Amino acid sequence: MIPRTLTLQNFMCYREGLPPLVLDGISIACLAGDNGAGKSALLDAITWALWGEARLKSDDDLVALGATEMMVDLEFTLDGQDYRVIRRRIRGKRGGQSQLDFQVRDENGWRSLTPGGIRETQQLIIRTLRMDYEIFANSAYLRQGHADAFTRKEPAKRKQVLADILGLGVYENLESRAKERARAIEGQIRGLEGQIDELRRQAERRDMLVGFVRDAEQRVADARQRITEAEQAFQAAVAKVQELETVRTIRDDRQEQIHQRRAERDAQKQWLDRQMDIRERAEGWIARRAEIEEGIRALRAAEAERDRLAALRDEYDRLQQRRATLVQALAEAEHALRADLRVAETQVQTMRERAARRPKLVAERERLAAQLTDQTPVIEALSAARTRRTDLTDRLRRVNELLRRRTELEGDIKLKHDSLVATREEQKRLLRTLADQLKHEARWRAELAEALTERTQISEEKDRLETLRNDERVLAEQVGGIRAECETIRQQGEQINEKLRLLGHDVTVCPLCKSELGHDGIVHIQAEYERERQALRQRYAAAKRDADHLEAQLKRLRNDIRAAENRIAALPDLQGRIARLENDLARCDTLRQQQIEAQRLHDDVAMRLMKNDYELAAREELKRIDAEMTALGAIETLEREIGALDRQVAALENRSREQATLQAQVDALHREIRQIDDDDPALHEQEQIVAELSRLLAQNDFAHDERAALATLDEQIAALGYSRERYDQAKAEAQALTHWEEDLTRLRHAEEWIAENNDDIARAAERLRQLDAQIASDEAEVQRLDERLRDLAPAARTRDAARARLDALHRELLAFQKDLGEHEANLRRAEEAAHSLADAEALRLALLERKSLFDELTLAFGKKGVQAMLIETALPELEREANRLLDRMTDNQLHLTFETQRDTKKGDVVETLEIKIADALGTRVYDAYSGGEAFRLDFAIRIALSKLLARRAGARLETLIIDEGFGSQDARGRERLVEAIISVQHDFRRVLVITHIQELKDMFPVQIEIVKTPHGSVWSLA
Repeated sequence: MIPRTLTLQNFMCYREGLPPLVLDGISIACLAGDNGAGKSALLDAITWALWGEARLKSDDDLVALGATEMMVDLEFTLDGQDYRVIRRRIRGKRGGQSQLDFQVRDENGWRSLTPGGIRETQQLIIRTLRMDYEIFANSAYLRQGHADAFTRKEPAKRKQVLADILGLGVYENLESRAKERARAIEGQIRGLEGQIDELRRQAERRDMLVGFVRDAEQRVADARQRITEAEQAFQAAVAKVQELETVRTIRDDRQEQIHQRRAERDAQKQWLDRQMDIRERAEGWIARRAEIEEGIRALRAAEAERDRLAALRDEYDRLQQRRATLVQALAEAEHALRADLRVAETQVQTMRERAARRPKLVAERERLAAQLTDQTPVIEALSAARTRRTDLTDRLRRVNELLRRRTELEGDIKLKHDSLVATREEQKRLLRTLADQLKHEARWRAELAEALTERTQISEEKDRLETLRNDERVLAEQVGGIRAECETIRQQGEQINEKLRLLGHDVTVCPLCKSELGHDGIVHIQAEYERERQALRQRYAAAKRDADHLEAQLKRLRNDIRAAENRIAALPDLQGRIARLENDLARCDTLRQQQIEAQRLHDDVAMRLMKNDYELAAREELKRIDAEMTALGAIETLEREIGALDRQVAALENRSREQATLQAQVDALHREIRQIDDDDPALHEQEQIVAELSRLLAQNDFAHDERAALATLDEQIAALGYSRERYDQAKAEAQALTHWEEDLTRLRHAEEWIAENNDDIARAAERLRQLDAQIASDEAEVQRLDERLRDLAPAARTRDAARARLDALHRELLAFQKDLGEHEANLRRAEEAAHSLADAEALRLALLERKSLFDELTLAFGKKGVQAMLIETALPELEREANRLLDRMTDNQLHLTFETQRDTKKGDVVETLEIKIADALGTRVYDAYSGGEAFRLDFAIRIALSKLLARRAGARLETLIIDEGFGSQDARGRERLVEAIISVQHDFRRVLVITHIQELKDMFPVQIEIVKTPHGSVWSLA
């Protein structure tokens, strides 16, 4: 993993608005800055983006103070492919929210690989990198205070630290799991042994249980015999009871019939009584016929008077509506005259008040005119000041325009410079990328040749497959024909069998033609049929042998076809692989052209940067702008003069506004005095109008036509002879007589009802007499049936006693059957136990063998097993790599070795991990060293551990980050340490070193300066 670009927003001490930190083209760099400036925070940003891990445990603690959201955007390269990780954190009161996006760059730009949630995306990142945070922290990242985590431990504990760094904890987990499995199997064995004892005890009871089952079966048979006899007695008792129950049912039916007829009689009686009552009321209405007809004649006369008055109502309403219109017109005419009078009186009052103000207005006009004469004119001075200010403002605006243009030109030059630098670096990266992509060309060509050969072989296999399929079709047809022949022979044999069956014993007549054959004839025919059947059997056997032989050939042929088809089925994948290889090789030609073009462009851009050969027109325009700005004058001088003129113009404008205000007041007073003089004749005319309007209203001298029309309408209304009171009286009289209409309707209904219902009443009386006779007959029948039912109770008691005995026998049988079932179940369990006993003993032996296996695994996964072997294997490699680095840093002055065992005072050998260092004075243990020498030892061992761990994880360790203090080193030691770091840069694609020592950072070719400002930390490349 090689970091390329890092973008931060509100991460720890870094705020918003920072440009991306671009690391392309940097092999080794130093991150320099004061303590607390934010050097380690940059590395925290990388680990937080990739794994969500940093020095602080809570993500919310990483958000910059005062901010609610942070973001880290990291672009990196892995195996020649560009990737990008964007991780965000939004701080909130209820736990906040995190976001994670994983992207890859293809020919269309960035494409998201995010599979779903944060957890799934994180696992995808770890699989892509082939390392998690712990592996990275223990390999590529040398954190502050962790370089001596291994060396500073006691020798007895160094093995455990080394095991932790190498990730041997997985074997401890396997050891624990093996122990748990062994304990679990041991528990199973103990439980199984208890089961075996129980199964053996049950199997020994089998012979005794066989006798129990035989006795129980005899008791069940005896009980069933007694139940059969009891069931016969019970059935006879039930038949007697059922016979009497049938009699009771007939008796109940008769009683129900009596009940229904009595209900019908009662209903018929009630209906007849109601009908007689209705007929009596109807005859009463018929008796009042003359009275009702007289009332109807009075009602018709009252309705005629009401209708006559109703016909006059429309004319009366029309005349009243016209009268209301005339009255309204009179009121409106009077209202208009009074409105005109009020307007005229108001105008007279206004004119009189204005005439009274004239002397005062004249005096005020004279005073203001005298004040205006005393002031001097300012128009000329104001015009001159405005002209001068306009000229200076134009010069200042021109200077500002030139300044903006100058800034734009400088920005264009800077932008072009940055663009050329970026182009140069991009071409460098492109050249490296193209070289990586072209290194596989030879392998691709070899794979393509191999794939083309395989495709030719598959094509030949296709031709062979077509031949095999033709052979299969021929064989299948032959087998089908032979099988059809076999079926025909079988049918012919069945026909002969049927004929022989018809020619049975003692048959002398042909069953088909009915002719007499005799015994000899029948025997001859049977012999002939038998000969034909034997011939058919021989033909069938021969045909079946041929069919079986051909089917065997067909089966082998189809197996060959399936094998060929399976080989041919790989052709699409092969074609795809060939197409991909051809595309890759074609792309290699394109990439080679791109490589030539990229090299040419890189060289051209580098030459232009060296000669400043870019934006020449902008540079010339910049010179012209400087000359023109010098001629126009300085901005400060122009702004000072414009300020003085602004104050002068403001004072003159105030004086000008004061003179204009006085002149306007004089003109307004003059106009008002002239208006008063013009209004004097109009005042007299307006007073005459007021007097005339008052006279017209006092004498009602207006709306003469409306008054005449109103008098005429009053006369017409009186002549009509209609009034609302007369109409209401006629209407009330007609309403009071309307009840005679209802009486007439009731009279007619009564006559109709009498005519329709007289016959029904007579028939109902006859039906009532018939029901009384039927009820008496049914009651006599019920009394006779009750006599027979006296035998029902004794018969029921006999039946219940028989049922009780039968139930008791059934319960006895159930008890015997239950006893038999229990004995049979015990017998089955004993027999099953005998079978299960052998299986359980075999399982116990298998578990014992499996427990022995897990005991062996426990020893193998333990500290003295695989872990010790891996440590012993890793130590020589670790020792070689550490000594290689020490040779560079100390000029071959130090050499270390690891000892894994030592002798005790008692003569025993104990496990340890001692670090011994040989120098010019001899061999000493690690603890005898301090300061710069100890740090160099720590650094060498730590780098060796990093490489070892990366190789074990299957990851490529292309980046090394060193975040350790160098203050313990003297000048020569720091120089050698830097040389050692630079010497390992060929083992890493990118090396980042953090320090705050000024003289140390100057030893590195690239420095990334970190500075803390009031607005957050910032970085810059030097």
